[in-house]
Amino acid sequence: MKSHASPAGVRLWQRPTARWLLSLLLFVLLWQAIVSIFGIPGYLLPSPVATVEAIADDATLLARHASATIVETLAGLGIALGLGIAVALAMHRSRTLRDLVYPHLVLSQAVPLIAIAPMILIWFGLGALSKILVVAFVCFFPVTVNTYEGFRAVDPAYAELLETFGARWIDRYRHLYLPATLPGILAGAKIAATYSVLGAIVGEWLGGSVGLGVYMTRAQQSFRTDRLFGAILIVMLLSFALFKAVDAAGFVLTPWLRRRHRA
Repeated sequence: MKSHASPAGVRLWQRPTARWLLSLLLFVLLWQAIVSIFGIPGYLLPSPVATVEAIADDATLLARHASATIVETLAGLGIALGLGIAVALAMHRSRTLRDLVYPHLVLSQAVPLIAIAPMILIWFGLGALSKILVVAFVCFFPVTVNTYEGFRAVDPAYAELLETFGARWIDRYRHLYLPATLPGILAGAKIAATYSVLGAIVGEWLGGSVGLGVYMTRAQQSFRTDRLFGAILIVMLLSFALFKAVDAAGFVLTPWLRRRHRA
């Protein structure tokens, strides 16, 4: 009798996490192979081994810089999420407000970050607040636009049905609009989470005394490419961790989507 059970290796391969890890492993092996085969000097392209060794050697210093970047990133992302959802809700409630605000949202993305970030540092100083505001600026647009478009995508017939039962506007948002828009909010949060660490790094590049951006600048100025790549690796891991954290939050907050995917 033929068994329909999948082998353990096939079941493991079907897991997205396993495929992600395998792709990362292949990338690291390819990186190591290129450095070894072509004999590329470490000051041009350090190997993965040299990069990990640099991280281990500077572990204490990197932990201090990374903790500052994490605080700035989480604070800025939190501000962007709260303010972005509030502005999207206000635009959905008022067409006049939408017509006034939406063009400025779009135009804000035409301003290069490298141009606006120095102004934020001039206005608010070189402390953590300016970096937090840079992160909030970077993350505000994707959260606001995705949330607003999520509100617009809700079928008005459902809102009218709730209204006939005497539901107030706040009840309609609580029981209809917010649950229906939650996937859009999470999509915007994923994009924002990916960009948030980069926003903090840019702010730290332009001024400050602590943070991964400061560490990267010092490593570059001293021609320590291995330390620079180590900091880049940490930034990538932080961005990935934030993305997966938002993804996990979506898994918990949208159980109806889990049921739909299983069906």
